[in-house]
Order: sequence, then C-alpha cells, then structure tokens
Amino acid sequence: MSKEPVTGEFLDTLRAGLEELGLERKAEILDACAVYHRELKRWSRAYNITGLKDDREMAIHLFLDSLLYLKAFPPEPARPRVLDVGSGGGFPGVVLKIARPELDLCLLEPSWKRAGFLRHICRVLRLSGATVIESTLEEHARAGGDTTYDVIVTRALFRTYDFIRKTAGILGRRGVLILGKGPLYREEMREVEKRLGSRPEGLDIEAVSFRLPQAGIERYFIRVTRV
Repeated sequence: MSKEPVTGEFLDTLRAGLEELGLERKAEILDACAVYHRELKRWSRAYNITGLKDDREMAIHLFLDSLLYLKAFPPEPARPRVLDVGSGGGFPGVVLKIARPELDLCLLEPSWKRAGFLRHICRVLRLSGATVIESTLEEHARAGGDTTYDVIVTRALFRTYDFIRKTAGILGRRGVLILGKGPLYREEMREVEKRLGSRPEGLDIEAVSFRLPQAGIERYFIRVTRV
C-alpha cells in the first residue's frame, strides 16, 4: 500500500461534512476514507479512475455526495441487499458500505480497470459482504436468476425511465431505486409520466433534494419504490 500522506484539506473537509450530516462512527469513517482517498489517487495516475484531483473537491463531490444517498434510503430492512450500478471508483457504493457496514453490497462495473480497483479497495479496507461484478446492467439482469435487491443506486448514468425498465426483473418486493440527478431532473420526471402515466401501477415515484455538505448546493435524487 502507498505510504503517500493524505492531505489535511481532504480530512478537514470530510470531517466538517460528516458533522453536517450527523453521522455516527465518524472516526472509523474518516480512517477508512483516508485510505480510500490515497489509493484512489494512486490508481488514478495509471488508470484514470477519477478525473478529480483537488482534495477538497474529491471530499465533497465523491465522498460526501455518496453519503447523501443514505438520506434517500428506505428505513427497512435492517440489512438491505444493495446494488451499485456503474460503480466506477466505488461511488456511492463503497462509501455507503464504509458508513453502514451491515449493507450486503454488490458493485456492478463493466470496465475491467475500474472493477480491478474496486476489488483492490474492498480488499484493502477489508469490506466483508461486498462483491464486485464485472458486467453491464443488462447482462447482470439477464444472468441474475432469482437474485433481487432491496436498494439499487446509480450516479447519473441512466435516464429514470430506462433505469426503471432495465431493473424491473431484479428489484425486489418493496425495493427502491435511487438515482442521483442534476437540476434538470424534472425533465426525466416528465418523461416517466408521459411513458408510464401520472400514477404508474405498482410504483411510487418522487423527487427529493438534500443540501450537499461543504458545497452549499442542492443535490437531487429520484426515488422509485415498488409498492
């Protein structure tokens, strides 16, 4: 493992953000994220896992942004089975696992370089109950058999209607889709309504927003619950 030190700016920003979010286990989260950040920067020099280089920007737009997904999580079950689609460098999935070790996590990533990094960081952080699958969503859904998930998350990779359609066979009973979106999320909400109707049968669709710590901006999430 690299001995390159983690800058104070990264840890200071992350620490202040955790205070804003009111999360427990702050010391453990900071320790794990410090290692994660260091390994992410080291691997990115060779494999471009992330294009972000500024430590403060990484703390906000990768780590704290990932933790915001917890605010959109359903209250049950106690140990949800979670699928992170297009996980890339592990955002939001690995950060969610750090904050909530009880999650049964599957990281879905088609790029062999990024999948390799995900296996590496799960090993380094000793994340039990975390699996990496090198596959597209379409391939995984076809090969999934009876596997279903309680929560499926993604960061701006799919339009909402397409994500609903592609995950239909793997979203469990009362399962929840959580899609991170920008301020144009309303366009996708209108597209869903046009294609599925204003009250689609078996689905509850809503948009929620939360303030991104240390950034002063609103982050939007579309949450689709199977009912």
